[in-house]
Amino acid sequence: MEKDEGGGPIRPGKKKKKKKNRETKLHLTFDESKRVDFLTGFRKRKNERKEKAKKDNERLLKEARAKVKQKARDDKKKKLESIMEQFEKLKQSGEDDLTKFESEKHVFEDENTTVTVAAIDI
Repeated sequence: MEKDEGGGPIRPGKKKKKKKNRETKLHLTFDESKRVDFLTGFRKRKNERKEKAKKDNERLLKEARAKVKQKARDDKKKKLESIMEQFEKLKQSGEDDLTKFESEKHVFEDENTTVTVAAIDI
């Protein structure tokens, strides 16, 4: 009886099996210490992710607060500039407007202090 490459008999009607290629196969080897670190490190990695997210949120919140404060400062500055411009216009326009301004003045006096309050329409 005839034999195939694998050493078995050749049977008519059956396909011949190919020899397994064992030389070029991928062989995996595990480092036991790295495996243990991976399996026991889930909680540690989860806590690290939480800390990172917390720091990012705090940073974003701080930046948002700074933007709000800066915007408030800019708004106050613009409002003060517009008030000063209006006051300068009143001052340059003539005595009629200034007398109106002077007529809306209220003076409050105490033993030690004198307070003058003037109303300005904006």
